Amino acid sequence: MKFTFISDTHSLHNKLILEAGDVLIHCGDFTNKGSLEDAEDFADFMAKQDFQYKIVIAGNHDFCFEDDRLDEAEHLFKDREIIYLNDSGTEVEGLKIWGSPIQPQFFNWAFNRNRGHDISWHWNLIPDDVDILITHGPAFGILDRIKEGDKVGCHDLLDRVKQIKPKIHAFGHIHEDYGMVEQDGTIFINACSVDRRYRLVNLPIEIEL
Repeated sequence: MKFTFISDTHSLHNKLILEAGDVLIHCGDFTNKGSLEDAEDFADFMAKQDFQYKIVIAGNHDFCFEDDRLDEAEHLFKDREIIYLNDSGTEVEGLKIWGSPIQPQFFNWAFNRNRGHDISWHWNLIPDDVDILITHGPAFGILDRIKEGDKVGCHDLLDRVKQIKPKIHAFGHIHEDYGMVEQDGTIFINACSVDRRYRLVNLPIEIEL
């Protein structure tokens, strides 16, 4: 099966060129300011793509998926047969997939949680037998370095990933550390499509399983 990963498109999705595949996964921040209009435009874009399965999580910019508009926002995907995950899972051709939009507290963005107990509550929901883990933000020390040199990923998420050892952990959020690495049998993917200046410069990342 061919998996294609994208993230942090920030309403520039219509400029993407995606080759056909089996599973298309977006790791959050598909809007700029979380409007329903932007979310609907993105949902229309996803619906047109030539993939059997389309899976999406929200990110810190996607406010309408956390505030009082969330029911309407989630139906934008449901109505188009796009799988939306929010601390929840799905199964695709025998592969178990889990998605969460949560990331450590950062200003007043959506889906923020304090490091430690608050955020660990979400990571503890991840089943032990997950094959593909999708989160908006990275685990600490893995494709999480910002321009200033600091590593800003989540320590608690790293602990959980080490416990469950998924085949793939895909995420975005940190625009300047796009890429892919393998550690301890897990392929880590930072699929950010834009750079720090919100320019669409990075290609979708494709993997066959």
